[in-house]
Amino acid sequence: MDVVFQDGARRLSLEAVAERAGVSKGGLLYHFRSKSELLQAMVDRHLVQLTEAIRVAHAELTRDNRPNALVRAYLMAVSDELCMETQSPMGLVAAIAEEPELLEPVRLHNERLLADLRADSETPELAELAFLVVEGAWYLKLFGLNHFTRSQLERRLELLTALLAAPPPCCSPGHADGSRPDGSLPD
Repeated sequence: MDVVFQDGARRLSLEAVAERAGVSKGGLLYHFRSKSELLQAMVDRHLVQLTEAIRVAHAELTRDNRPNALVRAYLMAVSDELCMETQSPMGLVAAIAEEPELLEPVRLHNERLLADLRADSETPELAELAFLVVEGAWYLKLFGLNHFTRSQLERRLELLTALLAAPPPCCSPGHADGSRPDGSLPD
């Protein structure tokens, strides 16, 4: 992924990846017959790693018996990579522009993830909000528009995690319209 992030998909070559990975081009060709296969494998690998990180975090967080364990696990799983102060991965945008079908597994993954977050959450609207926050932060980072330092972004994700663990009354079941416990709507 480093080659794509730093140099862009157009400069991605099996030679460049082999050199970066410290293997021969022949060894790489044994696993990936083309640049497209390599890019697809990179996307697939990322999604598998994310799914596993969410699973591990969820197993840990279900022990605290607090609400919204799965969405809190999602935030925990993405936090380090999302908050890392790195150069904008514009190469990934270039890869997607060159091969838009790379987005299909991401779209399907996000559909499943969002459905799972909604279904598992005691406060589905907050789960959706958390998903939107993460996706928005990814896109800001992707396009080099991130306006937050690592510590600022970490703090915002911690705040959202705390909110999910102890949802305010307006977000509790039965108040999905944003009404207060007395039935009135906020100003």
